[in-house]
Amino acid sequence: MKLLVAWVVAVMTATSAAAQTTVLTGGTVIDGTGATAAIAGAVVVVEGGRLKCVGTAVQCPVPAGAQRVDVTGRFLTPGLVDAHVHFSQTGWVDGRPDGLSAPEIYPYAETARALRANPARWFRSYLCSGITAVYDVGGHPWTTALPARAEPDPMAPHVRAAGPLITHAGRSALNVDDEIYTFLPMATSAEVQSSVARLKAMGSSAVKVWYLAPAAARRAELDARMMEVGAAARAAGLDLIVHATGLREAKVALRAGAVLLVHSVEDQPIDQEFLGLLAANRATYAPTLVVGRNATRASVSVGLGVRYPVDDAGGCVDADTKAKVANVDPLRALLPEERRSPELAYRRLEGAGARGVVMAENLRRVHAAGGTIATATDAGNPLTLHGPSIFDEMEAMQAAGIPAPDVIVMSTRNGAQAMGRLADFGTLQAGKQADLLILTQDPRANVQAFRSRTHVMRAGRLHPQNTLAH
Repeated sequence: MKLLVAWVVAVMTATSAAAQTTVLTGGTVIDGTGATAAIAGAVVVVEGGRLKCVGTAVQCPVPAGAQRVDVTGRFLTPGLVDAHVHFSQTGWVDGRPDGLSAPEIYPYAETARALRANPARWFRSYLCSGITAVYDVGGHPWTTALPARAEPDPMAPHVRAAGPLITHAGRSALNVDDEIYTFLPMATSAEVQSSVARLKAMGSSAVKVWYLAPAAARRAELDARMMEVGAAARAAGLDLIVHATGLREAKVALRAGAVLLVHSVEDQPIDQEFLGLLAANRATYAPTLVVGRNATRASVSVGLGVRYPVDDAGGCVDADTKAKVANVDPLRALLPEERRSPELAYRRLEGAGARGVVMAENLRRVHAAGGTIATATDAGNPLTLHGPSIFDEMEAMQAAGIPAPDVIVMSTRNGAQAMGRLADFGTLQAGKQADLLILTQDPRANVQAFRSRTHVMRAGRLHPQNTLAH
């Protein structure tokens, strides 16, 4: 009860602060649309938590009595949007017992209940990293309540949540009881209808399918189920979003009506047929370039007993997560000898690198074809940490050949579009929520500039970045 009261008081205080008029003057505005030139010496008027005016000093006169903040020499962008996160995962192996089960060290049910009790831990990590909106594309049932909780809270990002995933693949380790479960079945037509109905009833805003490559003998059967899920989602008024990392499965997902592919195609180069389906659906492609590599690094870290360094100059990762990432020796002791082999570690890293080459090429192809791409991390998976992983992802997209100005749009406007919230945030335009970042470096030259953020504004409340650190 004390925590709830403190949270309510914080929201009320922040709301009161956001009601005043704040004016940011002198900075260079990069509005996130990708369609207009940056505005040097800009004025941004924030009133009631929203952007009242964004433009030149002539276009946006400073209202009398406004709180004026001089940001001359700085760069203003929309807040970042991470279009793929998981609140019911931790960023380490304790949140993925299907990969490494260590109940003596990390009892999964206990981990899951702790996550439900304190989602604000991730709220803070996201804001600290300049992320003002996230799309939870699969998690425990309680995550479907996060959008309503987070929306009025200037200390939380906007949230959209899909709830449990529908899948043909078994992962019993992630299904504990009637409150802690990640997956719903699709083995029969009746199960498809029941699973979609359950998602609708619990408040999910999308139907997420975990569609792994089926055995050849089951392709026709499971492809038919995928089509049934798509039809049921449309009937329920829910978006269809799909995890499909194989080209064949991604095409099936698009034919079923997917509007968001939450990962890259990584098994082979995409073709014109895929690009045509993506365009016909007006679907968004979310490449998640670094999560597989990070999961491999986590596995190698445990197998070799090496503490992997956490990239967190802004202090956005909480101490508990950092401690778990460093505590590899007890986990290594649980592994059989063959999983501790340096040779196995090298093979895994080589495999991750090879998949990375395919993903980078496919990202370039989608971009060249004019496809909609949204930055997405898959945060919550091992070593893809809530918050600062966004920088690694954006920099990987840039390294793949995507120009920095385009990565900015993918990380702001397009993420908001993927969330179905472009009318509310994602660009710096009058009428939208006042969610923005202040940077010391120009992100148009290099997206590493997002690491130089000095302030984060959410719903009109301006936070010095260092006050958001854990």
